Amino acid sequence: MTVNPRNTERDRKLFRYNLQSVKAVEAFSFVVPLTDWTINTTYPAFNDNVVGQPTPSYYVRTSDNNVYVCIRQGKNEFGAAQVSQFVPDHTDTTLPIEDDGYVWKYMYTITTADANRFLTSNFMPVKFVDSAAPTDPEAPQLAVQNAAIAGQIVGYRVDAGNAVYSAAPTLTVRGDGSGAKAHAILDATSKLAAVEIGDSATVGTGSGAGGNVSLTSAMGSNYNEAYVSVDPSNLTSGTNAKVYPIFAPGDGFGADARTDLRSTSIMFNIKPEGTVENTWVVDNEYRQVGLLKNLLDSANGNLFTDTQGSALKKIVLTAPITGGLNWADDVTISGDSNAQGWIDYFDDSATIWFHQNEETGFVPFRSSETVTISGKSGSFTIDTIQDRDFDIYSGELLFLNNQSKIARDPDQTEDIKVVVKL
Repeated sequence: MTVNPRNTERDRKLFRYNLQSVKAVEAFSFVVPLTDWTINTTYPAFNDNVVGQPTPSYYVRTSDNNVYVCIRQGKNEFGAAQVSQFVPDHTDTTLPIEDDGYVWKYMYTITTADANRFLTSNFMPVKFVDSAAPTDPEAPQLAVQNAAIAGQIVGYRVDAGNAVYSAAPTLTVRGDGSGAKAHAILDATSKLAAVEIGDSATVGTGSGAGGNVSLTSAMGSNYNEAYVSVDPSNLTSGTNAKVYPIFAPGDGFGADARTDLRSTSIMFNIKPEGTVENTWVVDNEYRQVGLLKNLLDSANGNLFTDTQGSALKKIVLTAPITGGLNWADDVTISGDSNAQGWIDYFDDSATIWFHQNEETGFVPFRSSETVTISGKSGSFTIDTIQDRDFDIYSGELLFLNNQSKIARDPDQTEDIKVVVKL
């Protein structure tokens, strides 16, 4: 579900009229569109000049629920993009170069708990870790956060123009940071096809941690501003090419995965079980889901603090209803005062849960009133009327979504996920 900005004020009013129950949000998380790593797919490297999420994305989730960012796209000897053939599997702070030339930075692993709450066919969770013990499943992400290097240059954009070179030009990175290095790759026509991190193609290819550290070192650190000087000595024709640095986000890749993956949405999750302590309707259905903030208690006007509540009024009859109700048709209750309401549920005894809307009108029922129920012969008498648990007109409606009807039964548990774009 995603937020629908087209809801009218009347839609919002009708939602409150027909509201059945509420349950407090049990968990929430920032989320991003889900992109699974797939073999033989060409993935783009992260680019600070691209807004939003490219397709395919520059990040992936693997079958192990590990999340990686593409730092370097695999290329052939002429700088042409290649497909990804080797799934990344490291979960440390190194930057190994895969056999297909791709460089993936490990970001975090989606924990089992977060997967159960926030992983769907369209979204996956992303978060910042405040703390984690060494044995916690979030410990690898915390290590990545702590190892982040501010002001890194993680790639280069190329404006090749019409420049032709006799050999790859020498590139020098200049700016207010230090350590960044770059080398040029020419295509088959001797034009500048790509610029990669490091001063040669062998950077980062050494065995063990040493090679990987050299690739990290070649990204430099503490750059707020930088430019790339292209030596024109090897230029044979055309105007010298231009090269622009690509900066890592924020305090460096891994410092905050929410920023790195450009999250702009939050998912809220609840899992109502059965009657939810006799506050949720069963043996009936619902068609809308909403997100409400700061509801007020109907009894005293204070903030409603219970974790669940019924939005329906209740009528207690002087005698029970026998033989049940036919829920195949909409069931109404009508009084001799012209009051009318929709019956949402009854507890196999004398208590009716009901609501009123603009179709029934809002004439209040009265104690001792004689009422009839559609589909039932005879009449009944109201003993008492009980108010709702909370004021349905209070609070801020942050989200509203219509959907196909969902039936509920006493043994049912729904997994309701709501995604709100910020």
